Amino acid sequence: MKVSVSWLKDLVEFNNDIDELAEKLSMTGFEVESLEDLSEQAKNVVIGFVEEIKPHPNAEKLKVCSVDVGLPKKLSIVCGAPNVKAGYHVLVAKVGAYLSSKSLKIKLSNLRGVESAGMICSLDELGIETNNKGIEILEENEASIPPIGSNAVDYLGLNDTIIELAITANRPDGMSMVGIAREIATITNSKLKLPTLNFNDDFEKFHPNVIDRETIGSDCIYSLTYIDNIDNTGTIDKSIVYKLSSLRQNCINPVVDITNYVMLEQGQPLHAFDADLLDNIVGRKVIPNDFGIRNGKAGESFVALDKKEYKLNENIKVITCDDFPIAIAGVIGGNNSSVSSKTTRIWLEAAVFTPTSIRNSSREIGLRTDASSRYEKGISANMTIAVSKRASELISLGLGGNIKSTYVNSEFIKKNISVNLRMEKINSVLGKLHNKDNNKVNKQSNKLRNLNKDEIEPLLIKLGCLLTSNSRGWDVQIPPYRSSDLIREIDLIEEIARLIGYDNFDSNMPKPLEPGVLTPTNLVERRLRNSFINNGFQEVVTSSLVGPDNTDGNPVIIKNPLLSETSRLRTNVWDEHLKILQRNVSFGAEGCWIFEIAKTYKKDNENFVETNLLAGSLTGNKRVSKWGKASKQISLDYFEARGKLKQSLEVLGIETFDKQLTDKDFMHPGRTSELLVEGKSIGFFGQIHPSLSEKYDVIKETYLFNLDFDSLIKAATRKTNWIRIYKDYPTVPYMERDIALIHSKKYSSLEIINLIKKSGRPLLEKVELIDRYEGSSIPEDSVSQAFRIKYRDPKKTLVEEDINPIHEKIRTALKEKVNAELRS
Repeated sequence: MKVSVSWLKDLVEFNNDIDELAEKLSMTGFEVESLEDLSEQAKNVVIGFVEEIKPHPNAEKLKVCSVDVGLPKKLSIVCGAPNVKAGYHVLVAKVGAYLSSKSLKIKLSNLRGVESAGMICSLDELGIETNNKGIEILEENEASIPPIGSNAVDYLGLNDTIIELAITANRPDGMSMVGIAREIATITNSKLKLPTLNFNDDFEKFHPNVIDRETIGSDCIYSLTYIDNIDNTGTIDKSIVYKLSSLRQNCINPVVDITNYVMLEQGQPLHAFDADLLDNIVGRKVIPNDFGIRNGKAGESFVALDKKEYKLNENIKVITCDDFPIAIAGVIGGNNSSVSSKTTRIWLEAAVFTPTSIRNSSREIGLRTDASSRYEKGISANMTIAVSKRASELISLGLGGNIKSTYVNSEFIKKNISVNLRMEKINSVLGKLHNKDNNKVNKQSNKLRNLNKDEIEPLLIKLGCLLTSNSRGWDVQIPPYRSSDLIREIDLIEEIARLIGYDNFDSNMPKPLEPGVLTPTNLVERRLRNSFINNGFQEVVTSSLVGPDNTDGNPVIIKNPLLSETSRLRTNVWDEHLKILQRNVSFGAEGCWIFEIAKTYKKDNENFVETNLLAGSLTGNKRVSKWGKASKQISLDYFEARGKLKQSLEVLGIETFDKQLTDKDFMHPGRTSELLVEGKSIGFFGQIHPSLSEKYDVIKETYLFNLDFDSLIKAATRKTNWIRIYKDYPTVPYMERDIALIHSKKYSSLEIINLIKKSGRPLLEKVELIDRYEGSSIPEDSVSQAFRIKYRDPKKTLVEEDINPIHEKIRTALKEKVNAELRS
């Protein structure tokens, strides 16, 4: 929200300098985002008088002007404007001036052989909206002409500062000049000078054809005012034009300018329909009951005021006249009923729509306007008729309009809000206040006290509340302009705290303060993150909101999404991870290894399932030096990538086992494994399917892992794993034996290892695969593998007689259970 300081001074008497005012506004909840001094647009621009004009000797379209700017010597300025003429006052940018709107610095220049010491300016060149072509001729305006050589800032209405405020959703009154003026009056104890509004209920009830009840709720209003005999060809008061220009509002025509002016002043959007154009659309004279509100229809198109055609659908709310769309409710009007200089009769619309309906319509057409931004925050229906009357009166006074009648939808009932405010509750919520010493808060004092009634009542009165005292506090009648946000007792208590200053209240910290302690789950998570980082991974955080193309079956749909690209909750994280890999590699990274602890979401009948995952992906190689490595080796093989994951998980102190997996359609069927912990599946690791590598434009040797995070944590924090058991270091040596065998491919190496472990008790200490061979020398459906077995007895040194029976037992088990052919 942009606020004009000069406009504010017309509404409230305050003497604070701009920086002090900005600080006060920020401390009471209206954060100041920027300050802009408009006078910088016209710095070194003065009033000049063209005394003489001569043709340029070397250019037909240029003229050499002798201009008086109040200096002893006249300036010679070359000008190409067709409307420049002698004997008239103009705006002159002297040498050294900087025109910020055009990023142009005026220098002493030579134009076609003639020296030019400045520039005669148009309003557009000074960053001021105008319909005039050519330079600004001061005599063509009704305003009095300033002295020659004087600064042009006052003439241009640029003697102003613009404050840009961040308005929170709970303060819709802050979306108006009057709302900010009230705030300043409250925090600076200044006097208000607001325009008088007429709150009398002198209107007729009517029945608009409201098909869509979501747009007009029980707290909403729809009103129309019929005005004829309008002269829309002239100009409106210069002060209104300057105020609109200072806030970057284009001046269209008098009627539209007045509606925009009142919207900025009061915060209530207004829209004027050309009554003659509506009659032409309908084919007869329009009556109030012809107006209506409905959903857009699929395939229906609408040309708006911006001359763009919008495709309508059922999520877009439209204003209709005899069922013809004439506006998108609360967002933008239609070109078919737009007000122009030819307009003599209007229907002035003033309404309050539900914030949700306006937000949906605005999002669907991809357009956010000054009107929709105000409706989205929610405005008070109690102000609507009074604001509409103010606009009607300005049209009547300035343009000669004749106000015929005002109509309000029959369902609207004006509601007065009264809140019971208790002193006991105020002190309970806010706590004690520091004593004041010479009007300054003495925070070092140990003397604390409660607020009293004499301090609270002036604050509530400043807010515009009407108070009636009772035994416990007050019955507070809320003013109409705050009826959308001051609806509960706690809202009033918050206002009291805000105006007194939160820093002036005593802190109320828990006693005693106990330090936080990391739980085993927290510790494991921290160790796991650090382990991945130490092994070369980078942690990423991706959005849970995705589009329709990024989810699998049964996604959770967002009811009120901001964009279609964020319309549902993700069902996987690998999709975004592959995009991250592609972006990094395309930017020149040789390798990219990432991980994330994330959540996925799915709908199971009427329930929502949330899953915690440890997921990640790897592509390319990451190494500091290429010494000892082939320069073309840019990828990891399957075992290197699996080893990186294994190293990262070792910090958990649990053992993972791999089992071949072939049912993931997006993974390589021969290079994907299911990971098991404590005999249960916790996820998968593997190389992506070749079709996926083409889709995401990554190399084929790209790997994904997707593990159930909760299962990992549960296993790692299990008592038998979490509590470390220390054993004596063995003092006797181990003995090794190798077994080589040929067996069917249907048996995995994990199954063979488990069989060897089971048969080798109690002396078998460790078994590992040391060799694997497939080739023409053995049957096609078989594989040759070699295993190294370590035997140890903790109490004595083993001899051959101890090992032979157990080793033979293992050989027998392999022959019988897997039909293995032993080679050693």
